[in-house]
Amino acid sequence: MLKNYILVAVRTLRRHLGYTMLNVIGLALGITCSLLIFLVVRYELSFDAHHSKADRTYRIAVDKMSQTGPTYTSGTPYPMLATFKTTLPELKPATHVYNEEGGTFAITPSNGKGAIQKFREDKQVLFVEPTFFELFDIETNGVDGKAALKELNTVLLTKTIADKYFPGQNPVGQVLRMNNLLNLKVTGVIPDAPATTDLPYLMLIDYESSKKVNAFMNDSWNSTNSNQQVFFAVPEGASLKQAEDRLNAVVSKFRPQQPGEQERYVFKPLSELHFDERYGNFSGRTVSKTTLWGLSLIGLFLVLVASINFVNLATAQALRRAKEVGMRKVLGASRTQLMTQFLGETGLITLLAIFVSVVLAELLLPYLNKLLEIQIQLYLLKSPDVLLFLAVTLVAVTFFAGFYPALVLSGFKPISALKSKVATARTAGLSLRQVLVVLQFTICQILIICTIIVHNQMEYFRSAELGFDKDAIVTMPLPSGKAKDLMALRAQLEAHPAIKSTSFALAPPSANIDMNMSLRYDDFSVPCNFDVNMKLADEHYLKTFDIPLIAGRMYEKNDTMREFLVNETFLKRVGETNPQNAIGKQLQINGGQTQGRIVGVIKDFHLRSLREEISPVVMSTFSQFYFFVNAKIEAKDSKAALAHLKQVWSSAYPDDVFDYEFLDDAIARFYEEEARQSYLFKVFSVIAILIGCLGLYGLVSFMVTQRTKEVGVRKVLGASSASIVGLFSKDFTKLVLVAFVIAAPVSYYFMEKWLQDFTYRIDISYWVFLAAGALTLLIALATVSVQALRAALANPVRALKTE
Repeated sequence: MLKNYILVAVRTLRRHLGYTMLNVIGLALGITCSLLIFLVVRYELSFDAHHSKADRTYRIAVDKMSQTGPTYTSGTPYPMLATFKTTLPELKPATHVYNEEGGTFAITPSNGKGAIQKFREDKQVLFVEPTFFELFDIETNGVDGKAALKELNTVLLTKTIADKYFPGQNPVGQVLRMNNLLNLKVTGVIPDAPATTDLPYLMLIDYESSKKVNAFMNDSWNSTNSNQQVFFAVPEGASLKQAEDRLNAVVSKFRPQQPGEQERYVFKPLSELHFDERYGNFSGRTVSKTTLWGLSLIGLFLVLVASINFVNLATAQALRRAKEVGMRKVLGASRTQLMTQFLGETGLITLLAIFVSVVLAELLLPYLNKLLEIQIQLYLLKSPDVLLFLAVTLVAVTFFAGFYPALVLSGFKPISALKSKVATARTAGLSLRQVLVVLQFTICQILIICTIIVHNQMEYFRSAELGFDKDAIVTMPLPSGKAKDLMALRAQLEAHPAIKSTSFALAPPSANIDMNMSLRYDDFSVPCNFDVNMKLADEHYLKTFDIPLIAGRMYEKNDTMREFLVNETFLKRVGETNPQNAIGKQLQINGGQTQGRIVGVIKDFHLRSLREEISPVVMSTFSQFYFFVNAKIEAKDSKAALAHLKQVWSSAYPDDVFDYEFLDDAIARFYEEEARQSYLFKVFSVIAILIGCLGLYGLVSFMVTQRTKEVGVRKVLGASSASIVGLFSKDFTKLVLVAFVIAAPVSYYFMEKWLQDFTYRIDISYWVFLAAGALTLLIALATVSVQALRAALANPVRALKTE
């Protein structure tokens, strides 16, 4: 019996090849998208799940509340770990991890001959303690990580770095010089860090050596570095709330609360490291779980749209198969047997679509990996979860897409079917078909509206005024503590006509590098209840970035902090309404270690992405912490400018590698996630519309079949082709408008929630909805018109002869 069902199904599908191909294409597109989305969601949810203590591992973070609102950080003061171990000895193992975001590495030939090799890395280098290997499952291929990093100035290289630095050699025992500060002895080679970790590393270095690399590393409770973090494990059944309370009670003795301020150290699970952008992680990449669920919903929608398309096409075929059904019933076939036959046909089509989807997914994965900057591979036979996903998809789509058409086809009365007089009400299922079309185009319009809004927000990011000039500015990282070597060559830097100006600073105006400090203003007896963002820069900073000075003057050249600039937000926080009133007022920062007076007020500028409000800023000089040189160049002569900058830079730092980046590229990275979302929305919208058009094509085909005689009579009575097309288009216009009425408020709700993540955002305009509705209507009418026009141009005599 099963063999017979399969043979009949194959013959039927071959006989109606066009119908089969339309269904396969529609389902394959939907299933391909859902499969790729499944792979992405699975990949993102797997981050750091490979550690055996993952469900018991936590990170110390800080939640701070002040009059300006909440701030969050995962950085801790250096003394935190010792205090933590003393206060909570039961929470172990506990370890420091310090992340240095790249550096310069030099290798001197062991025989003293040959040129020094220099490498520049801009990714994660982790400084870790031996307990790091107790807490995290780091693959070492037999290397004892704890022993390898027990001594000072030792390093474990990943295989990729070892092959890059020492091709064809055994690197163990070799020496790397890092940032011209540390001589690191290679004690082993370990496998590369897995792609699914938020603790990525190119190499692991003993933790004590970080104190030489990081000038901020000290025993003070007043300084916090977001790259300095503490991780620990908890035993089963431990009360985290009680442990938090005990730790905060002890820490409050070292970090007393300021008036109007609340600071609390909290324990955040490792499982949330990848998803909570408030605290960030060492990979620099977080993904909102809301985004993942939204992607999953889109994948479900696309399969749903494809299944609806199948239903429309299948029921459009109903009349063509009426005689077949009647003959089978006359010969004794039961309704159950007929439903089994038709569901089997649907299953074969779905199985074929899944096969095509797997092939398409394999071909598209490299492009998806490049777009999302991830590493996904489709090992079908080694991935039981993927096989399960495909099996569930096969069953679900077969049942959902095939059940209703099978029910309709198997319900034909034999006599009516053999006479081709099947009742319209039984085959059309008009109300259900209308609901399906409305649902299809509701989904399409939601995707189109979301695409337009995300695109407009991205355009706003690109065109928004940031408060400084970001065009044609080159930023070059400097070796730690060596800015003076290049500052002495400033005249040479600016000697080339393509170099307009240069400035040395801790960082550009917008950067992921922050130095936050508490302060006292004017009356030193009253501390301010907010932290300020310190911008350390030389006296050429405002000129280079074209930041307006609205009161006072620029501070004078100095190597240490003597004079200060403040921004407009700072004035608002201290209650000053007139910028001139702040000139001459005293500032005390860093716990009273530094004191000076305000000499100028600058206009506000954005320090990070437009998601965040502008913070209070204090600017001053401090050459020891100048880590970048910023150069304003002539855009039309950029190659000559870069060549000149490299020449002067290399003469100042012959042992280091010249590296640079354009500031506008660095700022664009703030919005990488949104840019990817925008691209994905565009792709999914096009696919949803394409599948929807296939469904419309099937529905119009059905209507044309049903109304063949009516079209013939109208033509004989003088109806024009345009009126025939209008006849068919009228009903679909109503359905698209109903879909618009549903899609507009739904998409507005979700996009309004999405935009709430941005402090600076666009307003959702009514034209977005009108444009999406008009575009959908235009596409629908074009699809309907193609098939309706064929009916309108057909010979009316043949139409009238049709039974």
